[in-house]
Amino acid sequence: MASTKIEQTLQELGLTPGETKVYLALLKLGRGNVHQLKRETNIHRTTIYDFLESLSNKGLVSSVVEKGMHMYSASHPRQLFELLENKKDYLSEIFEDLVQITKTERDEIKIEVYRGKEGFRRSIAELLKRREEVLGFGVDESVFEEKVGLELRQYFKKGKIQDLKERIITWEGAPFVYDLPHIMYRCVPKEFFGPTPHLIAGDLVWIQIWEPLTIILINSKTLADAYRKHFELLWQTAKPMGKEKMRALNKKEGG
Repeated sequence: MASTKIEQTLQELGLTPGETKVYLALLKLGRGNVHQLKRETNIHRTTIYDFLESLSNKGLVSSVVEKGMHMYSASHPRQLFELLENKKDYLSEIFEDLVQITKTERDEIKIEVYRGKEGFRRSIAELLKRREEVLGFGVDESVFEEKVGLELRQYFKKGKIQDLKERIITWEGAPFVYDLPHIMYRCVPKEFFGPTPHLIAGDLVWIQIWEPLTIILINSKTLADAYRKHFELLWQTAKPMGKEKMRALNKKEGG
């Protein structure tokens, strides 16, 4: 292997260029003093002492005193494997802390846009992946039933298997809601109702536009948590909708 490749590899293992020169010189000499190392490396003797100390701390250099003179030897190259293992051990000790820092300090945001009924089905699949309670506001179920009723029924079927729960905020006087045991409804006055559906599940925010049918999915824990807080404030002020009212609306819709 060319010397430049050896030097590059040693530096990738964590040795400085100066440490690399001194270590390779000692391997070549077998044993040597600072004067011999200065001749081999062309490094100032004071700096050589610094490199010898740091190499010793890494377990790559040992020394003995002979006739009042310090003689230095390089450890066998297999010691480099131990150096690498030590680095792995150090990393293992702090790995979970690094992961936690990543989770708390960086919120990776991913935005996807889906269109049409096929896009709606793909968005539903993303929602189901979260396996968490779905919160919704700006939801007019009569429009959902008209535009994507079949797709919703497929969603309800899969959600039932997952024991998925929903809390939905609609508007007072809404002509239709689904009479299903896993959905709780509350309503707000129509003047405070925005007709743009928003859903939140886990780290996912769903924003829907009806014309043309478009769903914007935003993966962001920070944004989802903010929307969730907003939903809970609305939920506290919204009026509960009882099961009798829900059944009456379904009956009315069915004719």
